[in-house]
Amino acid sequence: MDKIFGEAVRRRALKLGEEGKDANQIAKIVCDDDPDGANYGIGIMLGSDGNPMRTSPTLTAYTRSELDKSSGGNYMSSTIQMDALKAAVLDWQQIPQSYWNHFILSLPSDAGTGAVRTAVDLMLTADKDLNTLGIECLGWPAYKSIAGVNRMAWKEFDGDAVMAEQGLLPVYQAGPMNTTGLVRDPGVIEARARSAAQHGTAVLLDRAYSGFECARMLATKSYEKVMQTSCERQILPFLEHGVPFALAISPTKSFVTFSLRPAGLLLLFCPEISKMQELNKTVTQILRARGSGFEHPTTRAFVNALVNDRPLLEAEHRLALERVAEAESLWRRLANNTSLASQFSDSYSGLFRNPQARQGAQVQIYNRHLYPVFSGDRCRLNVTGIPSSEEVAQQHVSAFAEQCY
Repeated sequence: MDKIFGEAVRRRALKLGEEGKDANQIAKIVCDDDPDGANYGIGIMLGSDGNPMRTSPTLTAYTRSELDKSSGGNYMSSTIQMDALKAAVLDWQQIPQSYWNHFILSLPSDAGTGAVRTAVDLMLTADKDLNTLGIECLGWPAYKSIAGVNRMAWKEFDGDAVMAEQGLLPVYQAGPMNTTGLVRDPGVIEARARSAAQHGTAVLLDRAYSGFECARMLATKSYEKVMQTSCERQILPFLEHGVPFALAISPTKSFVTFSLRPAGLLLLFCPEISKMQELNKTVTQILRARGSGFEHPTTRAFVNALVNDRPLLEAEHRLALERVAEAESLWRRLANNTSLASQFSDSYSGLFRNPQARQGAQVQIYNRHLYPVFSGDRCRLNVTGIPSSEEVAQQHVSAFAEQCY
């Protein structure tokens, strides 16, 4: 097959990288430049027609209303609703009520990334001996940037490792791995919680994809059961062992609000009630120092929607999970007996897979007008990019399977 087109795209991607664009930005730019391009790169929810799923109608309506309320120019805040919001978030996450009084909720304005960054700032302030961010291998690349701007070292841990070293702040993804889709076995999560309790270590749980690892359960279970199971596997072990933790939640993927980007949700679990007042003061100071405590209209809209119309948002979350489950099912069937079969086993779930790419794969895949994210020797795939046409889908799966493993 003539590879002139694929080579031209590769060269364009290389030039964009030299200009300072990151791998995600490059994937979007080169795909947008190709009228026949199929988006397998950028991290949004895609429908079976290849187009982005519709932005949350609930949050869109609440945002329009909030913009109208903002016309008077007054300083506006959701502070009065924080208790109701905390209850709504804890209930959405299916966290047992017996623990609710041990949680503090914060709303960093810069979405899920801001929730993670605020959690790191908070833990560094609370423990002056921390100097290294512990991250899972092939985890979210931004962790390294967050460590850098905080003048911390970072250390990657392989596989199912338990992070337990002096001066180390462990960051665990509380759901499918952001870039790979790998889902940790419940025994691994239990071991991590038990170790943190034994060493008196606080941990950061990054929950960018609430419930996504259980999306396939929707075929036989209720939405509430899916969220409960996810909580039991990802969060409950740390609660039961009394581990202080920060749970950084992104609403963006759950509620399909990529174009609106409401605030992140940061839940802080404090086993000792006596320490909560001081912790609350520290959170307030950090948000003020970072400038991320100021609420955008979309954030106020999100608060109002979650407090007053949570069932509507949860119905939209269910649609996102159903789309992931639908796409995973198609991938699993078409990738059977190929080099990608293991990527769609029960050990993987969620929005992304990140197989290794063979030498020359970038040109070959671009030449098919397919646009994943290439980084190093990895080819990250957005599973919802797969189209509804089984004939076309088979062609796409075959193209990736030939070039990845």
